[in-house]
Amino acid sequence: MSSKPETTFITSIHKKLPEPPPYHEKNNNPFNSGTPDVFYSGNEGDLWVEYKFMKELPKRPTTLVVPDLSPGQKRWLGNRLDEGRNVAVIMGVGPKHGILYRNREWLVPIPTSELQAKLVLRQDLADWIKATVGENRCHLLE
Repeated sequence: MSSKPETTFITSIHKKLPEPPPYHEKNNNPFNSGTPDVFYSGNEGDLWVEYKFMKELPKRPTTLVVPDLSPGQKRWLGNRLDEGRNVAVIMGVGPKHGILYRNREWLVPIPTSELQAKLVLRQDLADWIKATVGENRCHLLE
């Protein structure tokens, strides 16, 4: 069975995290809508990321784009941001790129022409995650 594009995108980011990667845990809670897809933790702090994916940006430069977040996701991210937590939305675009949304940027529609300038490589997104949370210094008991 093939993976959904969003899952494939998340996996591609995780493969680009430097060794040892920060601790990360994929969330799937059908009883609590809104919890972001992945929790990251390291010696510099923690981070909650909601991932989205678009096959490609719209062709028209004036088309407004906003990540497709549910009301529960918007509420959860906003509430955690208000508490001072690190939260972000990362939208994959095509096979190599993504866009990082922080500080409620995920609520603001942006024309495709402006989003072009925000595209970064997936490696840059993985590097940002590592820089945000730091290293995983936890060791499993043997």
